[in-house]
Amino acid sequence: MRLFTNVVCQSKGDPLGTTDSIMPTKAEIAGRLEKVAALAKEQGIDSIVALEPAHIFYLSGFRTTLYTRFMGVALRTSAPQEAMLIATAVDKRLTEQPVWYPSLLDRTEIYYRGAPPESGLIAEPGELIDQVVRPGDTVGIDLHGASYGNVEMILGRHSGLKLRDATPILYAARSIKSSSEIAAMTLANQIAVDTLGMVPSLLHTGMTERELGAALDGAAKMAGSDGSAYPTLIGFGPKSLAPHAPPTAKRLDPNSIVCIAYGPMAGGYCADIVRTFYYGTPPEQAVQSGARGVEIQAAALDQIRAGTRAGDLAGAAGEVVHRYYPDAPKTSNAGHSLGLTVHEEPSLLASNDQPLETDMIVAIEPGAPAHAMEGIGLYRHCDVVRITNDGYDLLTPLDRGLIVVPIKEG
Repeated sequence: MRLFTNVVCQSKGDPLGTTDSIMPTKAEIAGRLEKVAALAKEQGIDSIVALEPAHIFYLSGFRTTLYTRFMGVALRTSAPQEAMLIATAVDKRLTEQPVWYPSLLDRTEIYYRGAPPESGLIAEPGELIDQVVRPGDTVGIDLHGASYGNVEMILGRHSGLKLRDATPILYAARSIKSSSEIAAMTLANQIAVDTLGMVPSLLHTGMTERELGAALDGAAKMAGSDGSAYPTLIGFGPKSLAPHAPPTAKRLDPNSIVCIAYGPMAGGYCADIVRTFYYGTPPEQAVQSGARGVEIQAAALDQIRAGTRAGDLAGAAGEVVHRYYPDAPKTSNAGHSLGLTVHEEPSLLASNDQPLETDMIVAIEPGAPAHAMEGIGLYRHCDVVRITNDGYDLLTPLDRGLIVVPIKEG
């Protein structure tokens, strides 16, 4: 069995240790704005207000930790270079100074909610939106992540505004990753691999799921992670059959499945790795399920290269599933794209005719049906790959199949 040790990133860059190679530049942000504006103009959109945190970061380079107040990037598609970040006063220092990820736009405007008229300060974000969105515009808003209240506020500023969902446009722009995005995702997934590689040395009889989760999350932060794509998911024994349940006080018994889904972030970009361990001596059913799981995933991986129809990955995996489990529902999904969020476009649904392209990054996670190990637990496996012209680069090189860990007393 191969064991990994945690590697602390020796980074140079901002005060939090972010490497320069994973941070967007002003030139890259300008290119993103041009791309989004061009796509929007083709669809007759005059102005865009991006509200989802991932889109704000993508278009401005700015990140914060709380988005409880209005925040957005507003631009006219005829002048993307004049795009404006609208931020609340509490984040003023974050937007201006390299504390973390400052705004890279030439124009950043701050509003001070509730400021009295005599102060001369801008009191509401709507006053700034009025400088970009004009009466009669067709305005694009990323409705997938926008609140009803913010959309209503924007549309109520002027008469005759026509609403379009800008989410597909922004996802299309984000689907091909730049060199800095690839660097960030490579780092995030390396942190995930190195940290999960510690699991065999951490497991011991009587430890709780919460203890294991805390150890993994702490190690990821020490290695340079700046967030999580999703809460670390850990299931001991049959509890793993509920894969989205959080870590609990459940204790590890000998001869138990340990299933872990793990998504540390670096530079705002996601990892997504799932591995299944067996603590003790696995029954033949578990060994068989793990071997079949590897074969199912390999069928999808073998399809990957630029130009392949996205839905063909699920079709190939489904054939293997049907061979071993003829009564199981037909596999309709091989995984998902990821980047600033853990689920992006294009999907890997069997119905998706979109071709894969070089430098898309996807998570491949088809598997056996839950009933394959009923009463034992769930075997799951997920790997992240970057698509190349003739195949893929694996970003999560950690042992595949069921990983057996000898029993240790606590």
